[in-house]
Amino acid sequence: MNKSSAMASAFKRFMLFCGLMAGILLVFLAALSGLWANSRAAGAELSPGAFLPVLLGELGGPTPTATTTAGATASPTIDPQTTATPTGTATAIVTGTLTATPTATTTTTVTVTSTATATPTATATDSGPTATPTATPTPFDTPTATATATATDTPAATATATATATATATATPTTTATPTTTATPTVTPTLPPGDELLIFDWNQPVTREHSGFAIDLPPLANGNWTTPINYAQGTLYFRAEIRHMPVAQEKMRLGFCFWQGEAENCSGNRVPGYDGTVVTWSVAVGDMWQMAGLPVNWALPRKRNGFAVRNKDNDPVSDNQGWNWSGENPADWYPLDLRFTVVVVEKGAGFSGWDNYID
Repeated sequence: MNKSSAMASAFKRFMLFCGLMAGILLVFLAALSGLWANSRAAGAELSPGAFLPVLLGELGGPTPTATTTAGATASPTIDPQTTATPTGTATAIVTGTLTATPTATTTTTVTVTSTATATPTATATDSGPTATPTATPTPFDTPTATATATATDTPAATATATATATATATATPTTTATPTTTATPTVTPTLPPGDELLIFDWNQPVTREHSGFAIDLPPLANGNWTTPINYAQGTLYFRAEIRHMPVAQEKMRLGFCFWQGEAENCSGNRVPGYDGTVVTWSVAVGDMWQMAGLPVNWALPRKRNGFAVRNKDNDPVSDNQGWNWSGENPADWYPLDLRFTVVVVEKGAGFSGWDNYID
C-alpha cells in the first residue's frame, strides 16, 4: 500500500515536471520565433541554441547544454520513456562534367552529396511509475560521399590511309630502224709471184751470252736493194716460233732491226713466250720505225741485222749498255729456244708462203 502511494506521488511529481517543461518549451519557442524574426529582419544568421541558456535562466529552470556534433544541432527533449526515431532524408546531388580532350580518354565526374536529417519523434510509453526521463540528443548526421569519375570523351585519332595515284611517265623505247652498213668485202688481188730474198733465219736458242740480241754479222742478202730489183719499196715478212723458254713471258716482244752507220730501222711485234707459239706479221720496208727519223740507204750495204728480246715495256732484256736486263731475271728468259725468219719480197709482188722456208 505504501509502495503504491509512493509510486502515485512520484507519478504526480513527474507529471508536474512534464507540465513545467512543456510550459518552458512553449515560452522558449515563442521567444525563439521572435528572435528569429528579428534576426531575419536584421539580415543576421543567428543560431537558436545561442539564446537557450538565457531563456531558461530567466524562467528559473535548468540550463541544458547544447552539443553540436559534426555540424548537427541536438535539441534535448525530456519525456518519460521517450524513444527518438530518426527519419532519414537522403538528398543526392549528381553533377556530370563531360570534358572533350584531344586524347582518347573517357572521364566522367560524378559528385554525390548525401545529407541525412534526423527528425526526432517523441513516443510516450507508459512503463510504470519508475519511468526515468532521458534526454536523447538527436544527431544531425550529414555524411557526404563524393564519388568522382571524370569521363572525357575524346575522339580517337584514326590513321586514314590515303592512296594517291601518281602518274609515272614511263619511257617507252621506240624502235628506230638504223641502217646497217654492210661491209662489202674488198677483193684483194693476188699479187703475182716475184723475186724474194731470205734475209734472216735464226734457228737456235738465245742464251745469256748473247745478251738478248740475235745478230747476223755480216747480214745475208746485203747487196743493193734498189736495182736491178726494187726490194727497197717491197715488203718484209716475219715469222717467230717459240719452242721453249724457262718461264713463259706472256707479254714478250721481239723486234727486228737493220743497222747502218747512225741509221737504225726496226719492226717488232708481241710474241707470247709459250711453247709452240707461232706469230707472223708483215710491214712495208719504207714503213719501219726509224731512229731519229734517219732511214737506211738501201743502195748501200748494211752493217748488221737481227732481233732483240724485249719485255712488256719494250725494253731490251739485256745487260748491254747498262740496261741490266731491264729489271728482269735473266734466268726466267734464257735460254730462249726459237726460230725467227725474215723474207723480203720485191715491190708489187706477192709472198710465196712460209712453206718454202720452213721444213
